[in-house]
Amino acid sequence: MPWIPRAEALKEADNRFPQLKITEKILMNWTEEGRECPPVKQRRRIGFDSDLFSAWFGRVESSLVALDKDDYIKCFEFAVEAYYNPITKADFNRVKQRDVGEFLTNQIQGKLGEIAFQRLMQHQELGVELDFRVVGQIPSQDITRISTRRNVWDNPAAKVSIKATKFKNVLLPIPINEVNLSDRRSDVYILSQVGLFPDHILRILKQGGEALVRSSVKYIPDFASIPARVGGWATHAIVTSTPALSGDDIEKEFGIRMASPNHVLRTGQLSVDWAELKKIIVHGEKK
Repeated sequence: MPWIPRAEALKEADNRFPQLKITEKILMNWTEEGRECPPVKQRRRIGFDSDLFSAWFGRVESSLVALDKDDYIKCFEFAVEAYYNPITKADFNRVKQRDVGEFLTNQIQGKLGEIAFQRLMQHQELGVELDFRVVGQIPSQDITRISTRRNVWDNPAAKVSIKATKFKNVLLPIPINEVNLSDRRSDVYILSQVGLFPDHILRILKQGGEALVRSSVKYIPDFASIPARVGGWATHAIVTSTPALSGDDIEKEFGIRMASPNHVLRTGQLSVDWAELKKIIVHGEKK
């Protein structure tokens, strides 16, 4: 079996995708924890089957998009408006209320994840319209309209939920209420992994608000392209084919505390057949 040690695999990944700045942690999260390309031990060393690792590059490449400053500003404006309007500050999948910094970050990350999917579907010649209205409640679905022909828009045939997470994360958790309640359930669940840098607010302030951080501006990096990966998708039937895990079970298995039971899928269990997903969104799922 052709075999490549982990250190060389990391170098290959970095050479193939330099814009992602793939660390060993991200590499092992995606391949091992996400079960996208499980590592192989050889003489007590960890590595990968060379052929499977090369094939894994194709999986990553088919899912990558780049988001820019304009995308960020659009999401930032949405997040600020949402904070000052009667939208809930609670995170229903966690056990605490968020402060303004965490609220803005979560809202920005969530909307960037939606835009990442929108960009990815452009490669499939599918236009996707997202909902950026702040209406005081959480929308049950994330796609409002779709287009397969120029200037012609239709309602999607499938209900779609887009879940955004950090770039390194590989889990797609779906709370049981979103699976069981008829007004909340979706036909397809999509995971978007967003590489939002931790100092994103300082970086955007540097672009047009240097007076606010004048004493520290020299330490703030320039705003750069934001890497994102749409990690995959799963239908409602696939999500519900695995039993929901309690908060205690999720913490025990994954080390993450969630307030409610969730169906949890890893990225390696998600499909990246974007052409098939387009068919489902446009024509509905075959029963």
